[in-house]
Amino acid sequence: MLTKKLAEDIVHQTMLRLRHNINVISPTGVILASGDKMRVEDIHEGAVYVAQTKNTLIINEDNIELYPNTKPGINMPIMYQDEVVGVIGITGDSEDMLEIANLVQLTTEIMTHQALVESKSEWQRKNNDYIFEALVHGSKLDTTLNKRIQKLPFSLIAPFQVILVSLHETSYLENTIPFFFEDLFYRQPILAGHSQLQEYYILLTHCQEQSRQSIIKALRKKKQKLPSLQIGIGPVVQQLSLLPYSYQGARTALEFANVHNEITFFEDVELFSLFKHRESEEVQAFHHRILKNINAKQLETLQSFFDCNLQLKLCAQQLNIHRHTLTYRLNKIRELTGYDPQYFEDAVILQMACTLRTL
Repeated sequence: MLTKKLAEDIVHQTMLRLRHNINVISPTGVILASGDKMRVEDIHEGAVYVAQTKNTLIINEDNIELYPNTKPGINMPIMYQDEVVGVIGITGDSEDMLEIANLVQLTTEIMTHQALVESKSEWQRKNNDYIFEALVHGSKLDTTLNKRIQKLPFSLIAPFQVILVSLHETSYLENTIPFFFEDLFYRQPILAGHSQLQEYYILLTHCQEQSRQSIIKALRKKKQKLPSLQIGIGPVVQQLSLLPYSYQGARTALEFANVHNEITFFEDVELFSLFKHRESEEVQAFHHRILKNINAKQLETLQSFFDCNLQLKLCAQQLNIHRHTLTYRLNKIRELTGYDPQYFEDAVILQMACTLRTL
């Protein structure tokens, strides 16, 4: 489990503080790293004994003949989860090193533990990413994918839901997002990771309404600290085979979140998602015909009116204008477009035109 690089790091860091040579040795006795470069890849018989017995071995003039290719010193096991993952040896007179030997062993085990945990976490992150990409793109549950799924710390149980989170402006807080996910989803049946440049995914499994709302609430709080954070939430699905639908729904919602700068649910923009070819001449002609005669201020008024759910008083307050002024603007929009924003069916057409125009 010890890599050559980790062994070299241990030797380097330890020898900065000691005047003795340090060897880091594999459980099979191969010297992985040493202050004495000539000893690297030699077999250390004393380390083999330490690995087999899990006991510290002091080599001196009395027993050195029992351990060929060794030098006087102290050899101690490097333990990780009750297993010997390596041996650390300090070359020199054991009587001079007894006081520092335990400290060297402890420091080495801390470095090893940290490195192995990070390595395991990195593998788990990559495994999560692989599983997510495979499932949301409709890959078959073959032997390889099933083996990877079995290595998850939880089972993939319905219902499922995909959430996509995108950061559109670089910020020093960007690096906090992975740690935020780790804290938020600790010991929960959730996959989360980095899917694309400045984009993150969340796959909720076995997601009940209460836990789902709790997660959404936490995401809203995070967005308050990162206003440029965009969040698209896909529909809930009951089968793994339907995850591509939830993923595409989250992506569609994310597109509209980019426009309106808010957390967006697919169900709220599902109507607009029906326009699969938003760049088509028909779509371009549609919103141009309706909106060609109104200016930027009128567009802002119209969008605010829709955001306020067609409520005159609330919209006037949001725009900081008198209600009569708002009514005048809306009447002017009716004259210029032929559609009355205060009439439901006309408002639907106007909102579709505004939305398609901004995509």
